[in-house]
Amino acid sequence: MKFFRWIATFAFALTVQVRAAESVSDWLLPNLAARLTIQVSNPSSEPVKMLATTPIADVRKVALEFPGRLAFALLLNPTSKDRPATFLPLQIDDLDGDGTPDQFEFPVELAAHERRQVDIYYSTTLDDTISYPKRVHAKHSYGYNREVAALESELVGYRTYGGFFLDIMGRSPGLSGLNNDLAGYVPVFRDLGAGRDVFHIGGTLGLGGIFLRRNGKVWQPPMNIPSYAHKPSPSIVPHYKVISQGPLRAIVEATLDDWAPDGDRFRIRAVYSIDAGTSNVRCHIEVVPFEMTGSGGNYEVGIGVRELPAGAVTNTPGQLIVTGRQNQRDGDIGLGLFYEAAAFGPVSSVRTQEGTNHGLVSRSRLTPGRAVTMDYSVAGAWSGSGISNLSSFLGTAGKASGARLDIGGFRFQTTPRPDKVDAEAQ
Repeated sequence: MKFFRWIATFAFALTVQVRAAESVSDWLLPNLAARLTIQVSNPSSEPVKMLATTPIADVRKVALEFPGRLAFALLLNPTSKDRPATFLPLQIDDLDGDGTPDQFEFPVELAAHERRQVDIYYSTTLDDTISYPKRVHAKHSYGYNREVAALESELVGYRTYGGFFLDIMGRSPGLSGLNNDLAGYVPVFRDLGAGRDVFHIGGTLGLGGIFLRRNGKVWQPPMNIPSYAHKPSPSIVPHYKVISQGPLRAIVEATLDDWAPDGDRFRIRAVYSIDAGTSNVRCHIEVVPFEMTGSGGNYEVGIGVRELPAGAVTNTPGQLIVTGRQNQRDGDIGLGLFYEAAAFGPVSSVRTQEGTNHGLVSRSRLTPGRAVTMDYSVAGAWSGSGISNLSSFLGTAGKASGARLDIGGFRFQTTPRPDKVDAEAQ
């Protein structure tokens, strides 16, 4: 009987030792004390290549001090004998500027229905700056105009200067990169290989611009007056803030604090973001009423794109694509607007100061004490960038903007060798 007890005790001890050894060898970054394991999966039947984004508040239900002061993301390679994992670039964003991180993202590329594991090692004591390749950019200035926010990927640039719409800065053929600034210093009739301002907006909805409408009358938020116009600025204009310059996601915020289009008072906030390797901008809009008389009825809130001369329009549920040519010099351009069909009414014509637009009205109405929020994405394209089929290109961008990932299975662990935390990784 004692013999069998000894055998059982020995077997248990051996199992503990084996598991401990496996745990030690599994801990790939020995001088970081904490690890968060995440399962990322693609639920669709199509491959996806995008950023996996997770609210840090969700993670802190499992890992209280995540992401610490220093964090690394490792994509596990279970079938590789030589390289058990690969470093992924990691970005952490403080969206509201309160000093506390709100979300983190890392790039993943998954086949249809594929599932992968990502381990994020982090430390609350170590501090360092890690430089990942910068693939997006955002700034609050543009040429001579200091009241403009610009954001771009390596594929295309956008800017906003009031009106809560986006303008397009097309790339020259074969030239990618974060060079949005250069086009602002080149006359529009010259090609110096820096891209071009190819889209005229004027008093229209531009690309993804917002509007209010009541009793058939349309209001657009005011635009900033550029410094080079040598005119006084209106007292109420949008203001801008760069939330993140990348390297994976660029984010800018635009706010209009006290807009009174018809004696009523509103606050508008827009957050625009673009991801590495993409041409579409995600747009989150909030219209908040401060004071409404109610005498004129409630407001419709909508978004849209300007009509293009001799343009072709593709309108399917959740997707509006307009292509056309504004002048012979610049060639054809394309405008894409992508949205949740259930959140908006059908596409209709909206007349603004300088032309007609294709508009969508939110199914929510702006009433006293009730705000309206809208989420959608937009993309612009220029034939001068070497894009042969603008409609197809924008359709692909729209499809990518609707891709989703399942992110979860959070598991928190601490290092099995705390003596290695303050030592060099050997």
